[in-house]
Amino acid sequence: VWVLKFSEFLQNHALDIFIILIVILLIYRYLFKNVRSFRLMMQTMYLHIPVIKNIIMYSEVSMFSRTFSSLLSHGVYITDSMDVLLNVSENEVYRNIILKTVKNLNAGGKISDAFKGHWAFPLVAYEMIVTGETTGQLSVMMEKVANYYDNLHRNAVNAIKSLIEPILIVFLAGSVGIIILSIILPMFEMYKVIS
Repeated sequence: VWVLKFSEFLQNHALDIFIILIVILLIYRYLFKNVRSFRLMMQTMYLHIPVIKNIIMYSEVSMFSRTFSSLLSHGVYITDSMDVLLNVSENEVYRNIILKTVKNLNAGGKISDAFKGHWAFPLVAYEMIVTGETTGQLSVMMEKVANYYDNLHRNAVNAIKSLIEPILIVFLAGSVGIIILSIILPMFEMYKVIS
């Protein structure tokens, strides 16, 4: 019965549902692109979703570390490097960390102070920054961090791919089953009426 009601609902409101979804997507896209507080809220939420958070975190840490390492190895000052990193990153959570780093540097603090204990920055990466600052090999340490999180990011993406495939198969099988039921059940109802 519910299949018939659902099928009837879709037939009567398919266009309305489609229009509502398009409007929601357009509003989301506009807000995400133009409103920083909304973008920060959504990116913070994404960084708390299991599995997805690792992909985002590994990607951001890898990009930050590799860019920072490259800038340092080419003789760019740390404060100038932070300005470049601010323009490179599109994630407001990590942009806030970079802004905090700039404030710390201007106040005579260390780079690592901004990353210490931050929920969006892995402990391993933080410790590598501390080691780099202590030994004067920050560029080398950042390159190692980038390589490490590149590998983690690749593995996380492959894990999601292998997880999505069976879920898609089950979803498609379920969808086909519902479509078949929505065709066959009305035929049985018609047959009962005729008989």
